[in-house]
Amino acid sequence: MKTVSQSEAGFWDLLEAFQAISAELARFDDAAALADAALQLALELTHSTVAFIALTSEGGDDQQVFSRSASPADALPPGELQRIVEATASRSGPAPSTIAWNDSSQGPVPFQSYVGHPLKAGGKTIGMIGIASPNGYPATQRRAFSIFANQVAAGLEIALLEERRRKMVDTLVNLREDLDRSERQRLINEERAQSAERVEQAHEAAVAALHAVSGHARSGRDLLDFYRGLTVSIAGLVGAKKVLFWQLNGDGTLTAIGGGHGIDEAFLNRLYPAPCAPERDDVASHVVFHDHVFRASRADADGTFGHVLDALDVTDALAVCWRAGDQRLGLVAAYESIREDGFTREDGWVLQKAALASGLVWQLKHAEVDLQKTVERLERIDAARQLLLKNMSTAVEKTRKRFAAELHDDALQKLTAAELQLQRLREPNGRADELLKETQGLLAQTEDALRRMLFEVRPPALEMPGGFEETIRDRVTMLKAMTGIDADVQIELPDEVPYEMKSMLFRQVTEALTNVERHSAATRVEVSVKAEGRAVHGLVIDNGRGFVVADRDHLPGHLGLLALNERSLLAGGWTKIESAPGAGTRVEFWMPVE
Repeated sequence: MKTVSQSEAGFWDLLEAFQAISAELARFDDAAALADAALQLALELTHSTVAFIALTSEGGDDQQVFSRSASPADALPPGELQRIVEATASRSGPAPSTIAWNDSSQGPVPFQSYVGHPLKAGGKTIGMIGIASPNGYPATQRRAFSIFANQVAAGLEIALLEERRRKMVDTLVNLREDLDRSERQRLINEERAQSAERVEQAHEAAVAALHAVSGHARSGRDLLDFYRGLTVSIAGLVGAKKVLFWQLNGDGTLTAIGGGHGIDEAFLNRLYPAPCAPERDDVASHVVFHDHVFRASRADADGTFGHVLDALDVTDALAVCWRAGDQRLGLVAAYESIREDGFTREDGWVLQKAALASGLVWQLKHAEVDLQKTVERLERIDAARQLLLKNMSTAVEKTRKRFAAELHDDALQKLTAAELQLQRLREPNGRADELLKETQGLLAQTEDALRRMLFEVRPPALEMPGGFEETIRDRVTMLKAMTGIDADVQIELPDEVPYEMKSMLFRQVTEALTNVERHSAATRVEVSVKAEGRAVHGLVIDNGRGFVVADRDHLPGHLGLLALNERSLLAGGWTKIESAPGAGTRVEFWMPVE
């Protein structure tokens, strides 16, 4: 067996130690951590006092220094460390040297030897590593340190490359994020530009919609023509083949209004009234009462509203609320878009503007119709007033003649007869008791005639509480006494009704009863006067012979019927007269209570 010398054995032990150290250094991927670990290992293995590593940047203009000392007392000040690094770097190769520096706590510290070695990796010098000790370094130790330095250089280069790789990856990631942000911003800007363009187009379309609605409003056509022309204009603005208005009815249902653009009878026949109310959770109710914009297409991925499209048998639909201010009129819908991508949000906005404008015009058209009806009614009232004024002098004259005739034919004749009877009482052999009794009867009849005339001119009980019902019942009692006609009377009139209204109502009833008394030949009559809110409803029905209402102007007593109608019109109400030969007569009137 070959014997190994003690120095050779020590050499191999040292190499094994450096090999283990090299493996340990391979664990680090951070340059600073690896340098710190390498310095600690160098101190332990070489029993040095100080170890340092100086790394230079690729350009050589920047330097990073790491140092370690065996004990805190041997730590080098930054300035002295820089001096030893510069001194070591200035030497062409390792050589013994003595370096001293001043320290206030330690004083001069001599070094008998130092070893410095450049750190080379990948054909370039990345720095240097050095150790210093008061003791010397044998050749084997310097040689091993050289191998260790190469391992440290390789590890540092790998760590530096890893750091540069991480920085490059981070840079690429940041660059990618910047590119993504830039792309997102570009898309946002592009979307904003497109949105601005769409908004501008929608604004122009909305202005066109308002012009179209106002143009149709000024056309002076009736509601049907206005509706047809409006749906044509809306169809052109939103690109629809069909446009239809749905009207909200008083019973809480939506019904389609016929005559819309592109709407035929077959399409209308498929539609049915749809319930619609604020508390309901259906499409129509959300559109009408919550101002939702409904937009659906068969191309939609979820197909949520497929059942609605199936019911309408259309490929796509757009609907908005049709309103005038706070009044909900219904909804306006467009069907079958002429564009491949269907209806857009901008179409919904345009449709909303058209619906709001058309709602106001629709109300205006209805107001015009109502105003025309009111004008016609006022014209009829004015004609009635003029006719009443025209007939007033005749009526007054006839009333005077009637009063004069009744006074002459009834009361005055009876008074003349009573006077003759009183004169006969002067005859010596006259029948005084009998004549006096006849005279009393004539005076009683005269009193009754005068009382009846006074009753018709101004009923004395009309102003007292409950006097209206009492007066009507007195008139009915007179009617039965004179004609035998039975009467059914129902009076429900508050006492606070003004006297003028009571007087007018009394004359309405008595006028109708007078016609029954003189012309009907009835056996029964029904009289009803009832308050309904701030108005009064009256009814007089008889079972008499009746007449043809159209011929009433040519019938005896027609002025009484005319007075019934004129009196109601003057009070702001109305009168209806219904009759037929053999079917009796029905007189109905309604008057507001001021």
